[in-house]
Amino acid sequence: MNYSSATKPAKILNLESLNDLNERLYLTRSNDILYPNPKSADTKKNDPHAERFVFNLQTSDINVQPSIRLVNCVNRLGKRYNHFQCFVVEPKDQSTGIAVIMVKLDDPKAFYCNVRILPLSTLGEVASPELDSKLLTINLEKSKCILKTDITITPSNTGEAQYSVHDVDVSAISELVSQNEIIELKRELEFQASKLIAHYFQEILSIIVHETTLNNGTPPVIPDDYILTLPPNQLKEMLSASAISACIALEITGYNVVKEINRDWRSAAAFINYLL
Repeated sequence: MNYSSATKPAKILNLESLNDLNERLYLTRSNDILYPNPKSADTKKNDPHAERFVFNLQTSDINVQPSIRLVNCVNRLGKRYNHFQCFVVEPKDQSTGIAVIMVKLDDPKAFYCNVRILPLSTLGEVASPELDSKLLTINLEKSKCILKTDITITPSNTGEAQYSVHDVDVSAISELVSQNEIIELKRELEFQASKLIAHYFQEILSIIVHETTLNNGTPPVIPDDYILTLPPNQLKEMLSASAISACIALEITGYNVVKEINRDWRSAAAFINYLL
């Protein structure tokens, strides 16, 4: 068995917890008006963009404010990725290089955290605004390239979270960099990035599993606005875990292969270096 796909402890004992990091982060929320649909000029209908929120994580020490949006994700056929709660993260406003965090609970013992890295695309390039949608819709197939790593987090018999990694794919950027760089990037995503992401998302497991308990053990079909109904501390945990994970993936991708192709990844690096 490949070591990355083997089940390992998700918690890193000598690393700050998500709760500790949140003591240094401030969550702000404002209306998202960056991607209006021209068709919304129809004044007979309420403008859905007024209900779309963008969240920012601010610090008191550095001028880096990653933004997080709850979004719908669709493929090239316009089919939605069902049951996933999806977040798109920009390390800075209108950054070239974004990441999408997709989380889903299939059963009480399988919490999926899928990371899609779009290192050469802006949010505007993949956004597909809809007139009647309360969430921004993004089409991943519009991206110039997509890198991915999928992580499964499960509770062990003792209650401690375990994780495994699968479906790491960095081939989309192979034409721009050397084979050695591709190998190193895949290794970094499989091991360092996934371990860090699992450490922070294992703290989210209790929030998601609580929904399953309320549904008598049946995996819930979580409504689009579920995240927005969470208590403030849990909302902040969910959003900060997504932002931290996305910035980890973007920083590793930038450092290993993007480099001078576009320098926006350095905002993700600054945010992660400040926290870790």
